[in-house]
Amino acid sequence: MTRPTGRRTALVTGASTGLGRGLAERLASDGAEVWLVARTAAALDEVARGIAARGGRAHPVVLDVGDTAATAARVRAIDEEAGGLDLVVANAGVGVADRDLPPYAWEAIAPALHVNLCGAAATLTAALPTMVARGRGHLVGISSLAALGALPDSAAYCAPKAGLSMLLECLRIDLAETGVAVTAVHLGFVRTRMVAESTHPMPQLLSVEEATARIVDALPSRPASIDLPQPLAAAARAFGRLPRPARDVVYRKLRAVTRR
Repeated sequence: MTRPTGRRTALVTGASTGLGRGLAERLASDGAEVWLVARTAAALDEVARGIAARGGRAHPVVLDVGDTAATAARVRAIDEEAGGLDLVVANAGVGVADRDLPPYAWEAIAPALHVNLCGAAATLTAALPTMVARGRGHLVGISSLAALGALPDSAAYCAPKAGLSMLLECLRIDLAETGVAVTAVHLGFVRTRMVAESTHPMPQLLSVEEATARIVDALPSRPASIDLPQPLAAAARAFGRLPRPARDVVYRKLRAVTRR
């Protein structure tokens, strides 16, 4: 399939709500034709109708990225249908579904590993060989500042996000001379449904609109990473460089706060 000259194409996972929806809507408003991927058909249809009403182009795709085989096959099919994807954004993510489980239980960790790491990897790499063959493309993974260091009771979140950040850095190195860019987005707290019921402190909380704008505005320069918000990101990186005994003191204090 040959696409019209000047047309830009994008795929966004987790596009039915929150940051994924914000990113998809902003990309569509900037002129991209967007494939919207999520699990809920009704919510996807609502987003697609809204984009169309504003003059944009969007295609809802019902898919659970935790099913990696189906995800890889579908992304490859969309890449062919689109005449080549210019941008793939792996945004879909889950938290811990059952808060009654110990945070170190396999049943607590498994869903996030399947979706936040394996699903993101399938999304990003499925059409990568054809991107490389075309000599163009941009991969974006929505990771977290939690990828930069361990946190108490957070193995299910920190571990897959750290794995995603490492995957993105490895891909960036491997693709350096191919014309395909790779960007890791490390986010702090964003006001989405995932954090709506959290009782933990959420410093420097960003709105979806602010996070969306700052990410999309930065993408044209094809940066290796986008860290938001910057003050919290700087603190997270500095904390990760502390000696382990010093970090352990902070962990004990954090654990006391989060378990009250």
